[in-house]
Amino acid sequence: MSQSEGAVGTYKKWDFDARMEVEKQDRRKVPKGVLSLLAFSPERAITLLYVLLALAFVLFTTLAIVNLQRVSAAWEALEQARTRSENSHATAWHNLSEVQHALDQQLSAELEVIHSRLLNVSREVENARWKMTQCKAGCGKELSDRVRVLEERDTLEPVLRQLAEVKQEQSRASALLDAALEGTRNLSEILCTSCPAGWQQFAKTCYFFSDTTKPWPSAADFCAGFNAHLAVIDSEQENKFLANHIMGNRVFWLGLTDAHKEGDWQWVDGRSLSLTFWNSGEPNNVGHHGEDCVTIYSSGHWNDATCSNSEAWICERSC
Repeated sequence: MSQSEGAVGTYKKWDFDARMEVEKQDRRKVPKGVLSLLAFSPERAITLLYVLLALAFVLFTTLAIVNLQRVSAAWEALEQARTRSENSHATAWHNLSEVQHALDQQLSAELEVIHSRLLNVSREVENARWKMTQCKAGCGKELSDRVRVLEERDTLEPVLRQLAEVKQEQSRASALLDAALEGTRNLSEILCTSCPAGWQQFAKTCYFFSDTTKPWPSAADFCAGFNAHLAVIDSEQENKFLANHIMGNRVFWLGLTDAHKEGDWQWVDGRSLSLTFWNSGEPNNVGHHGEDCVTIYSSGHWNDATCSNSEAWICERSC
């Protein structure tokens, strides 16, 4: 072997040893876990991946179930709060309705007492007016007799002065009696003294509440037969008075209709509608034949209904 070949062999051996040393150093730098993974076969790596995915799925499912339970608990708490709120609102509304009903009954009782007193006053006024009328006739005759007697005497100056004074007295007495009679007449017109049997009185108006039912046109004809008409409501007090005389779930026809023109509500006395007490969502004119006539509930609210329906009715007339 030549010297050059020996040198080449020595160089190759040195180069192999150097590479081995570098590989050892690289292995020292790589973590043991990576080496162990690199040492796995492909089948073991896939199995490990499936296990990791299964653990991730279980963890996600657990978190989802916990969140759903929390959401369900929060929703149940909200439902309980809403139920308590609705119960409180219903209780408050019921109590308010009872208080209003009690006040309405008390007001009706007080109105009845006032009406009774007014009737007594009216009777006393009528008696006083009759007595004054009798007095006017009697006193006038007495004064006329005195004037006639004086006129028949001699026309002396003192007698003439007395005659003039008697005539002035007669004039003053007549004027006072006329004024008193006019005052009693006006008071009698203000006070309602009587309503027909079976009719209820409110202010200067009499009302009839039927026990039977009829369609709206027939009910209007019935009222006309008593020189009356279906009820026309002019104030909130009148509406409450009518509602207080309605028992249970009954409804009564009022004298309000838009049969002549849809939406143009008018009372039977020709006046247009200005004050309303419609129920919620009314009037709605539902049904094939429409709803052109109006009823009133015991709550005082109104509803439009088909005029051919058979309902009770309320008539109204002056005292």
